[in-house]
Amino acid sequence: MKISYAAHQEIDVSNGKPTVIATNNPVAYHDLVSGIQDDSNVLKCYSDDYEDLETEHVIDWVGDVGIQSHLDDRYNLDLLKHLATVLTDDQRKSITDMNNQLYTLIQQCLFMIDLPLEVTYDWDLKKLFKYCKIHFNSESMKKPYAIMESIIKVHLECGIKSVVGLTNVAHYLNQQQIQDLFMLIKATGIPTLLIEFTDMKQKKLYANSDFYYIDEDFVDWHV
Repeated sequence: MKISYAAHQEIDVSNGKPTVIATNNPVAYHDLVSGIQDDSNVLKCYSDDYEDLETEHVIDWVGDVGIQSHLDDRYNLDLLKHLATVLTDDQRKSITDMNNQLYTLIQQCLFMIDLPLEVTYDWDLKKLFKYCKIHFNSESMKKPYAIMESIIKVHLECGIKSVVGLTNVAHYLNQQQIQDLFMLIKATGIPTLLIEFTDMKQKKLYANSDFYYIDEDFVDWHV
């Protein structure tokens, strides 16, 4: 996938290597972050064959994990759908049997009330998973690296094809954690875009990435 920002250098986002767009220019940073989230055409996305792509569909913009870390709400439907596909036949049968027992017991309880009441049997696995309130471990979700790692792994497990979009990663991770994250991205092949407000002197933090930089004079650099 390719990203175009105003008159700046075209940016390639590929699988297996994180793409970093860094800048110390407040206007450029605002344009990049807001452009991903609206339809102002400041930022445009294209396929490798230069076909127009809708940014909101091809970039899963999580943003700052310190502000937007509600992964349960964000990925719940993807996770429930995926979980329903990975159950073994034995697991599926066991869940169905237990569900049947629950409905039967409740129906028996209804007989104690002198009213024409009955239950409606429902074997929808997704509804059962939702009833069980499947969610990410709350302690893990207090740790920025664990949040970012989980986002990458959700994309892998659920086959989500969009690019993971993050910002301010260096605000939360040290250099070793950033490199660990980059190794995970490489191992999983999940395309990832990082937009960072920083100066060129900090580029060493983003070693092993495809590093693009827009300086305070709007000059492009590609390291």
